[in-house]
Amino acid sequence: MRRIWMLSLLLALPVNAREVTVGVGLSLSPYVIPEQLRGMEYDIAKGALALEGHEMKPVFLPLGRVAKALDGGQMDAAMTQRPGTLAGLVYSEVYITYRNYAITLASRALSIERLEDLAGKSVLAFQRATAYLGPEFKAVADANPSYREESNQVIQPLLLYKGRVDVVVADRNIFDWFANQPEVRDKVDTGQKVVYHPLFPPTDYRMAFRDPTLRDAFNHGLARLKAEGEYDRIVARYSKAAVK
Repeated sequence: MRRIWMLSLLLALPVNAREVTVGVGLSLSPYVIPEQLRGMEYDIAKGALALEGHEMKPVFLPLGRVAKALDGGQMDAAMTQRPGTLAGLVYSEVYITYRNYAITLASRALSIERLEDLAGKSVLAFQRATAYLGPEFKAVADANPSYREESNQVIQPLLLYKGRVDVVVADRNIFDWFANQPEVRDKVDTGQKVVYHPLFPPTDYRMAFRDPTLRDAFNHGLARLKAEGEYDRIVARYSKAAVK
């Protein structure tokens, strides 16, 4: 199926194909895996551009510098952006959605339906979670002496499955990815059922461009990627089942 899709892509390349430099923040697996030039989000962006005949050339930068580098003319586009970051840029349709959850072991039978339910529980979140998840979450975290953040997110499933923390706050795809890596599966029982408590709204991300024509081409490629089923196949490649 993938060979057929690639053949149709090659036959449909437009004559104005170009190399597109794209700023890529150093996001976590499975969204972006820099050392392998792949990932769920990376493959979607690359595939949408490829369907319009464009070759994606990634430029890896810290996430906070990506939009400024784009605005300064150092690249053509940037991944993982939200409208309003900088004036003068144009934005694509939503192409990827991140979703953070409060994650617990089902065996603990913890009732977590609102942020206030995190009080009195040991909570391990990703680095700078209090900055990303809003003032209400920050207030709850600041009032909880058992709250801490960890930059290395492989630690989150390790401590949760060991019962060392009550709650992990993480994006579901990121948690599932690290939970199914050998360095975790070889140390803890990852067969334990977990519960994903939807305390946080999803975060939609778009591609930012300097050129509206290139933005329009990306949107067209993204629509084709979805219509031809390749979008769903990319997501499936980085699902929980795909990394076991």
